[in-house]
Amino acid sequence: MIARFLLPLLSFAVVGAFSQIGVYGPVTAHFKAGDLAPDITFVETLNAPASASWSQPNLSGQLTVLAFFPDTSHNLQSVALWNAVVEKFAGKPVQFAWITGENKSTLLPWLTQHPIQGWVFYDPEGRTGNAYGMELPANVIVGADGRIVGFYDSVMETGDLLGAVQGGRITTTRPAKATLKAFIESRLVLIDAEPRRMPRPDDHKPHFPPSYTLHISPSQGEERGNFGADDFWALQGYTLKDAIDALYDINPIRVDLPASLDNNRHYDFALVLPEPEGREKMKDRARQGLQDYFHITARRENRLVDVYVVTVEQSRKPPAIKPRTHEGIGGSFGSFSIGFETAGAPDEAMEGMKPLTIRAIRSVSIDGTADEFCHTLEAQLDRPVVNETNLEGKYEFRLESREGPENDFLERLHDRLGLVITPAPRQIETLVFEPR
Repeated sequence: MIARFLLPLLSFAVVGAFSQIGVYGPVTAHFKAGDLAPDITFVETLNAPASASWSQPNLSGQLTVLAFFPDTSHNLQSVALWNAVVEKFAGKPVQFAWITGENKSTLLPWLTQHPIQGWVFYDPEGRTGNAYGMELPANVIVGADGRIVGFYDSVMETGDLLGAVQGGRITTTRPAKATLKAFIESRLVLIDAEPRRMPRPDDHKPHFPPSYTLHISPSQGEERGNFGADDFWALQGYTLKDAIDALYDINPIRVDLPASLDNNRHYDFALVLPEPEGREKMKDRARQGLQDYFHITARRENRLVDVYVVTVEQSRKPPAIKPRTHEGIGGSFGSFSIGFETAGAPDEAMEGMKPLTIRAIRSVSIDGTADEFCHTLEAQLDRPVVNETNLEGKYEFRLESREGPENDFLERLHDRLGLVITPAPRQIETLVFEPR
């Protein structure tokens, strides 16, 4: 069978990211699924369905989707997805409300060119986000009974979540590894019971006496993450190749390990320092600790290998990212994703992603440089991706294939963004690890 997935790659750089003050200010109320939804507070309605006016009773009697986007004008793809789902549920008992706080000097001119369907509320102080207990922007579904169904991140999920709510297939219980297959077969759809928190300085700080020793041990649980502050760094649930990726800033496809170590075992890596250090210094210590623990040495060599080469038609380039000049709430934040399809059962695909061919990619949503675009694609593919575009600056790499069994992603990549991806041999630097 063919299974399709969206792999989100979230990236946040928010003012105050290591304090308890979130994007919407200090949080004093904490709401979760099942609680009565707080009022929506705004200073102006920028768009309303037909000639309707908003009052709090509107927040019951039908499903309500709330999207919180402090920065709207840099999220064109999310707006397009939002408008599509609003149209899909037209005439059904569902209403949509987009809440933004972006400075009007950038927001209003942009909205004249890119109208947002449904309600659009202007809340420059972020009072509604604060009332919902949010530290980071999210989306919320409120049930017809006026109670919160749950929180979620990507607008792309909205249609599936609404269908699951209407069909009674929503759950806030995250499946464990042992229950993943049963969860998929149940056709339940997961939604978060609470909004995500801003990171705290000591979140996930390992309980080791401070030293310059890298602690490595086999993982005991299922949690996976990359956590750190200026005095510790912890990689939890990482394979050796994943850890090398994080420590050497190199995709695993460019890493050569001894066969005895290339075994997909998961480890916890932890460095707790006596005093704060810069990230590069911590990386140096962790690299040396990794090599000492596994009794290996590292060297780099060039190898002729099969790659995917990315070029661009110089007469057509992806749209450039506009400078972020708004003065709205919080700092900057964004989400990056790759949609793909793969053969096999869904639980097999989610259990351990195997490298994909370029023809498996169905969509991308990546803002950044051409190097970042290639690096992000390469992390999922079966061979390195080489940037030969000569593009400078940052661009919006966003598109998806047409609906249906035929995947025309590469063709649309060329037609819409002027990018061409072709297989070819190239000399590639490989990080080689050898036994001591």
